[in-house]
Amino acid sequence: MAITLDEMKVGMADKVFEQVVDTFLRESEILQLLPFDNCVSPSGGSTLTYTYVQTVLPSTAEFRALNTEFTDSAAKLEQKSADLKIFGGKFPLDRVLKQSEGKFNNMAFQMEQKIKAAISLFHYTLINGDSTTNNKEFDGLDKMLAGTKSEFNKSAVLDISTAEKLKTNADQFYELLTTLIRDTDADALLMNSKTIAKVQTLARILGYKTESEEAFGKKIVSMDGVRLMDLKNHYTVSGSQATAVPCVKDGIARTVSTSQTGLTDIYAVKFDVNDGFHGATLTGTAGISKYLPDFTEPGAVKEGEVEMVAAAILKNTAHAGVLRNLKLA
Repeated sequence: MAITLDEMKVGMADKVFEQVVDTFLRESEILQLLPFDNCVSPSGGSTLTYTYVQTVLPSTAEFRALNTEFTDSAAKLEQKSADLKIFGGKFPLDRVLKQSEGKFNNMAFQMEQKIKAAISLFHYTLINGDSTTNNKEFDGLDKMLAGTKSEFNKSAVLDISTAEKLKTNADQFYELLTTLIRDTDADALLMNSKTIAKVQTLARILGYKTESEEAFGKKIVSMDGVRLMDLKNHYTVSGSQATAVPCVKDGIARTVSTSQTGLTDIYAVKFDVNDGFHGATLTGTAGISKYLPDFTEPGAVKEGEVEMVAAAILKNTAHAGVLRNLKLA
């Protein structure tokens, strides 16, 4: 069965859990729309595997003459499986800090920051995940779409690096975007902040930009009814240094006829648990969990945790796509 995170919290008696899910929703536009198939449970062994059939090629039809037979033709299906992955984190909190916090709720702050970190990791993996190089993560769209017919502009570069070049290439850029949207029947375009600024400028120039407001009061930007989503940055910390990397990478170096730098991609997805892009998670409402420290128990330093169990699934390669090689710099 398909369930969204918003539906997952309905009827929950645990108000803290409800607040945790609210934070996931408030901080992630894609998690507001992404449906999850919440049907995975252990079936022997130590893995949580989601098995599904992916449509790779459609069926075809033809005319035939009298006294002749149709040519055999069937849709090409492939049985696939994806293992659910566990991600999140924990934070320490000294009981003295809890006892002396006053109006500032240190534990709530640390929990919210940990949820934001889990969201950024989810966004990053949704695009860049590769279970063959890191078996702790699930596969992302970049790997799922590589080599499929849903890769657009693979052998060319479109330069939108400056306002002048964006205006010069506006018609070609718009044609590529509409082709991507039309061919995938997309609900959303996923990109980084630099690219979304370019697409918004293009939509404004051509008169196709619209804005509305979502449940948490944030602006929703769309073009021709398709949501434009900035997946923002993923942060890693080493010592006292934090590094931000766009979840949809920019500054990519590729060989496209010649050596190119400063490239990025745009991903298109249709949200559909039966025939599109969706998530998979545990049976029921166990996909997100929180563990709060009990300060009534002995021990000076307690730990809080938040975790999510999920994987990204693409049931039909025609309902997701990627526009390659947009030059930003």
